[in-house]
Amino acid sequence: MKLALLLLATATLLHAQTIVPGDHAEFPLREPPAKAVKGAPAPEAEKVTFRVGNYDELGLNRTVENIQTPTLTVYRPAKPSHGNAAMVVCPGGGYAMEVIDREGHAIARYFAAQGLTVAVLKYRLPKADTFEKGLPDSQQDALEAIRYLRRRASEWQINPKRIGIIGFSAGGHLAGSTAMLGEAADGSRPDFAVLMYAVTLMHGEDMHVGSRERLLGPNPSEARIAEFSLEKRARPGLPPFFLCHATNDKAVPLPNAELLADALRTVNVPTELLIVPTGGHGFSLGRDEASSVWKERFLLWLDHLP
Repeated sequence: MKLALLLLATATLLHAQTIVPGDHAEFPLREPPAKAVKGAPAPEAEKVTFRVGNYDELGLNRTVENIQTPTLTVYRPAKPSHGNAAMVVCPGGGYAMEVIDREGHAIARYFAAQGLTVAVLKYRLPKADTFEKGLPDSQQDALEAIRYLRRRASEWQINPKRIGIIGFSAGGHLAGSTAMLGEAADGSRPDFAVLMYAVTLMHGEDMHVGSRERLLGPNPSEARIAEFSLEKRARPGLPPFFLCHATNDKAVPLPNAELLADALRTVNVPTELLIVPTGGHGFSLGRDEASSVWKERFLLWLDHLP
């Protein structure tokens, strides 16, 4: 009994911690998984890999796999601006891993310095039990991340009508699907969506095969493909979209952005598509002058949202 009370008190403190402006802290989105039943295999431990090269401004380039407990690392600005907006960041990694520094924490540090509250989502990766039906763990975690920020909006001086989501590569697919799956009634609908060199297609010659296979399995049904092909989910009433893609992206070709933008505009969803000539895939905050302009363009776009 004493041990149970201690664990409950620890969990309560974990959820109740505060974060001051100009600082950051990590919050769990759900309780850690229960210990394996005696004799049953234990879940794989979370794996962090330090990659060589392509570092962020702190000299880091880590990837994370086998996430068991999804978390939000929240960066609060010293001086809130841009209408007290906030956004969840979904790192990419082909639904096989998460590029947590270059497409996560580095993004958060930059935009927190511009006055936004930014929360890096370390999400669980899809599992085989949702290949054919149900909502993948990654999508569950992203929806909960939006709800979490909305619940803490007053405490963290966030405008509850300006809570968005940004994603990179496969994280862009996660961000886009969250915008399409989210519901205003339960607080999970983001108010804007930013898709950076995003995977959007789950069919055709321009799809990213690895992302589809890890999200939907090796032989998904046509119904499941349509369910997660973002351009097929475009409909009136979705939040505004900002898309950015490089012409010379060889990993996730440009039609991933163009077809989605066309589909959204057809149903009158406010959409901006920024096509940059260089930068390739995975340019994060910018690999060259051309691919660096998106940050300022995004902030201008954000400031003009209703």
